[in-house]
Amino acid sequence: MSDSQPVGTTKGPGQAPHDFTFVSPDSAQTLRTGQYVAYEAQVDGQKRRILARVTERYPLRLFPDSFMASPAIGPDFIAQMIGYDRESGDHELFQITATILGYYDPVLQDFINPRLPPRTGRPVYLAGVEELKSVLSTKKPGDIGSAHLGSLLSRERDAVPVTVDVQAFTSTHLAIIASTGAGKSYLAGVLLEELLKPYNRAAV
Repeated sequence: MSDSQPVGTTKGPGQAPHDFTFVSPDSAQTLRTGQYVAYEAQVDGQKRRILARVTERYPLRLFPDSFMASPAIGPDFIAQMIGYDRESGDHELFQITATILGYYDPVLQDFINPRLPPRTGRPVYLAGVEELKSVLSTKKPGDIGSAHLGSLLSRERDAVPVTVDVQAFTSTHLAIIASTGAGKSYLAGVLLEELLKPYNRAAV
């Protein structure tokens, strides 16, 4: 699916101050939890592209239970037989909640939250790969002072590398917090390996 095509339409604000909801058929099943989306808005007189991250989804419209009565016959077939939403082909709709990150300021090298959710009826887009690469990592793999940790799980493998600036944690403190088995020790090992790479030459 092209990131220039809308994947949903904004519905309204969410429960939290920085959340908003949008509705999508999600035919391509791309809007998983953790996925990045974007919308456009006027901020201080300038058109900005605002990034957000999907945090929750629940169905608004599903197949009726009667469509599931016979496991041998697929619900799509029954839907076509009785003319159920035949034109669009999208039998399901989902309400998706996203948390606003904001627009990226290259001078501050950080996100600025517009402090205003998008207006109802505005299109929501899947964030582009190049867009994510340029704003989620301030360093590129192999740069002096970089630590390449892996790639973004919500996209194809290695499409969006995740690289952190080692000075952000070597000059202060670092805490790795997660549940048991989430990979804390592995992440610490990767960070140490990256610090010892020739382009960093750190003493550990």
